[in-house]
Amino acid sequence: MRVYVYGEQRIEQLVESSQRLRRRFCWGAAIILAASALVGWLRPVWIFGAGKHAREWVIAALFVFFVGPLGDNLLRWRSRRAGLRESLQKFRIEVFDDRVWVAGAGGVRALRREEIRRAEEVGWGVYLRSARRYRWILIPAGIDGFVELKREIAAMKIPFLQAEVAPNWEEFVGALVFAGTMVCAIFAHSRVVLEADLAVSVMLAVAGFVVVSANPDNLPKMRWARLGVFLPVVMTASMLWSGWR
Repeated sequence: MRVYVYGEQRIEQLVESSQRLRRRFCWGAAIILAASALVGWLRPVWIFGAGKHAREWVIAALFVFFVGPLGDNLLRWRSRRAGLRESLQKFRIEVFDDRVWVAGAGGVRALRREEIRRAEEVGWGVYLRSARRYRWILIPAGIDGFVELKREIAAMKIPFLQAEVAPNWEEFVGALVFAGTMVCAIFAHSRVVLEADLAVSVMLAVAGFVVVSANPDNLPKMRWARLGVFLPVVMTASMLWSGWR
C-alpha cells in the first residue's frame, strides 16, 4: 500500500488559485447585481420578463445565485481560506492490491479492483470508472507522486484511455438546459411555449434526479440538489397556474 497526498507547495498554489476565483466571482456578482438593479429600474421588462410572477422568481434567483454567495464569501473570506487549506491537508489517496481509496472533505470513496472498468485521463487528472456510469473516483493531477500513482494503477491491469471530451459531458449540457428552461419561463410570450417548457422541465427533472441519485457516495451531500432539479418545473407550473397573459 502507498499513500499519496498534496505537498505544502501545491496546497498553497491551490489555495491562492481558489482565492483568485472567489475574488473574480465577488466582482462578477457585484457587477451583475448592480446591472440588474439599473435595468430593473430603467427597463423592467428586460429583466423581469412577461410572466405575472416572473419578477418574484427573478429576484429570488438573484438572491440564491448572487446575493447569498456574495455575502457568504465576504463574511467568511478568511475562514474559507483556512478551511480549504485544512481540507487539502487531509486529502489522501491509498492504493491497495484490491482497491483504490480516496478520502477528502466530501467523505470517503472507494472502488474495488473488480469494479474498475477503465481509467480515463484528462487534463486535470484521471477518472477511475466503474460499470455504473455515475460512480467514479477522480485522482487529481496535482497530487504528489501522480506519475507513480498512474503506474500503480496500470500495474493493477486497469486499461488507460485518453478522454477526448469531459467525462459525463451530458451533465454540463443538462445544466445549460436547466438554466435555459428557467429563462424561457420568465420571458415566454405564449402559453404554448410555457407548456412546452414545462414538458422539457419535467423530463429534465426526472433525468437529473436519476443522475444525482446514481452515485451512492454523493447522496449524503446531494440532498438539496435532488430537490433542486425540480425548480424549473415549479417555476414554469406557477407561471401557467397564475394565468399568464
